Amino acid sequence: MNTSPQLSPHFSLREFTASQTAAQYNIDNSLPVNMLENAAYTCEQLEKIRKQLDNKPIFISSGWRCPILNSKVGGSAGSDHAKARAVDIHCPQFGTARQIAEALVAAQIDFDQLILESPNTPSAWVHIGFRKGANRRQVLTKFAGDKTYYVGLKS
Repeated sequence: MNTSPQLSPHFSLREFTASQTAAQYNIDNSLPVNMLENAAYTCEQLEKIRKQLDNKPIFISSGWRCPILNSKVGGSAGSDHAKARAVDIHCPQFGTARQIAEALVAAQIDFDQLILESPNTPSAWVHIGFRKGANRRQVLTKFAGDKTYYVGLKS
């Protein structure tokens, strides 16, 4: 039984803060109270994404990252993960990370930044972030082993 508070109908606080890296290094990745509003907003937006992906289950591989965890995984100092405004997701019942990214761009979902990450690997994922009223709708691709972010969805 899941006793974690829900941030939205399909996404719990536990799911939003879960991290294999945090567990491995015994990092407390609890969400501070002052980040709860951002986390709830992000999960509300994920509900819209879930609807666009034929209501298939979305799995968050990385949501909130406390400063220690963000540093440990090599996240940027200004990462939206560290502000509870971004998630890395998979939706295997819908398709590949590329198919997810293409569907979200075509659907005109209101997001700040969508990054197709490591698209040429089996572990590819979609990073998507949201900012209330300040979304840039920026679409990028980042390949594994490359520090460059390329504009658009690249092959």
